[in-house]
Amino acid sequence: MYYPQELTQPRPRRPLYGNYINETAPRHRNVRRCCNKSKFLKLVIPYLKEYCASSSVHGIRYLTDPKLRNFERLIWLLILVGTFICATIVYVDLTELYNSARVHTTIEDSMLPIFYVHFPSVGICPRSRINWPRLQEEVPAYFLGTNATAEQKELFKSFFTAVSAMHFNDMRSLENFFKNSSLAASISQLDGLDVTKVLEYMNLNCGDFFLNCNWRGRPHNCCEIFEMQRTELGFCWVFNSAVSAQMRQRHREDKYYPRRTAQSGPGTGLQVVMGLNKTLAKPGLRGVYVMVKQPQQWSEAARLVPHDSHNRISVMPRYTGSDSRTRVLTARVRRCIFPDEIHDPHYKNLPGFVYWRGNCRTKCHQEHVIDLCKCSPSLLFPRSQADNITDCKASDYKCLYEHRLTFSVERLPLEQQYVDNVYKDSMNCDCLNSCSQLVYDTIFSNSAMDSQELNADVISMHLEVFFQSPWFIKYQTHMRFTFVELLASFGGIIGLFLGASLLSAIELIYYFTIGLYLYLYHGNRESNQHPLSPPPPAPITLHFRRKITPKKMFIDIK
Repeated sequence: MYYPQELTQPRPRRPLYGNYINETAPRHRNVRRCCNKSKFLKLVIPYLKEYCASSSVHGIRYLTDPKLRNFERLIWLLILVGTFICATIVYVDLTELYNSARVHTTIEDSMLPIFYVHFPSVGICPRSRINWPRLQEEVPAYFLGTNATAEQKELFKSFFTAVSAMHFNDMRSLENFFKNSSLAASISQLDGLDVTKVLEYMNLNCGDFFLNCNWRGRPHNCCEIFEMQRTELGFCWVFNSAVSAQMRQRHREDKYYPRRTAQSGPGTGLQVVMGLNKTLAKPGLRGVYVMVKQPQQWSEAARLVPHDSHNRISVMPRYTGSDSRTRVLTARVRRCIFPDEIHDPHYKNLPGFVYWRGNCRTKCHQEHVIDLCKCSPSLLFPRSQADNITDCKASDYKCLYEHRLTFSVERLPLEQQYVDNVYKDSMNCDCLNSCSQLVYDTIFSNSAMDSQELNADVISMHLEVFFQSPWFIKYQTHMRFTFVELLASFGGIIGLFLGASLLSAIELIYYFTIGLYLYLYHGNRESNQHPLSPPPPAPITLHFRRKITPKKMFIDIK
């Protein structure tokens, strides 16, 4: 019941977190004194109870529920601790999976037609690639002049004979020359000559080597579909390549170049018949190196195939792409690099070339040569106008020969963990795959030519390259876990074990930061604004005496 005196005084509003301020205490008391160490726990316990009662995390309210007994609260505490431990274990396991296996590769299409990929670039590198009679007769006088001495001509013949058969990873052809002390001491006399131009001048012509060529079952002029190019094996005749400036321009203008095919099996790819007159070849050199590579790749490892034989190369393409979402990872984590990531520390490529792992390896080989010999042989590696690289002179080939064992072995960074190193020196090339990597798996087979096909005066060979199957498998690399997926998984774990959400975490942070601060200090500031204000007057209760006097009423009825 309210009385008039009570209506004149406004009733105080309940604070946000309960009636934490003792209103019966004098107003002038300093609230900060209750925040010392001895009374801090008593001050915070009501606040914690208020949080437990209103928390959105399931089960916490039972810890302070006054209707429950102590053993019931203990059971709920054990349940909360157990579910929290389970959530932590699952979260740690998920985090380890997220950090260790960020990407995974799956089969995107197991029956993709082969016309989706280019036909491989085929390089043919004869062991005897110079015109031997021409070297013996006219070439020395053409480059040294008519006044050259017999010793100078012999030096010229010996050196360029050795260099013509040299490969980057096999420089044994230089051994006979540099083991001759007199020839090795006079090599500086040839420093004025461009080694690459001399060898290009002495090379066999296209008509000296090729007899006929077929592409997709139709005859073609071999000199039109093959182009002489420099590789790590020296000069080679290359088919379907987009390395030279002329072929790059054709690739930009012609959508059907590099060439493709939609069929598979013998007779559907490239067929080449070669016949070299023995009078043009150096005696004792037989066989041809065959290289199968990507059209935009500078060089690749080659295989020696014999003369006087039918050689078939069955090709199976293998393509691996990467989803664009993998760009959020570093190149080392995703184990590949995109061609446009030129600023990545793992990016290493030949200038002007599309990034392929083969081009990265070639650049790595070139860097090792420059580091050891302070020059780069243009016979084996590309050069651009922007490169500040010195071309190797004739005398610099002695340095290449001295480090031939180093250049013959290439090791990967992780190889030493699995394979013991039996080599004193080697090249270490840390090249990542391209995120759009195309690899050609090859199967070589050969058979002897019939006696009717052989000619005693000609070194003959048949070569056929074709796709093994009309289909190939395309692999795709995806993100196994993105940050959003990890966050969603974490939210599911917390919701499953604790029934909490992101707002629950924000609520917890708020309660023990801003809310706790306001609870401890905000009320103290309000009480200190009027420390001497008198307490509110006590309510006055008026007692009215109520007295009722009975009165009798008489009605006179007549």
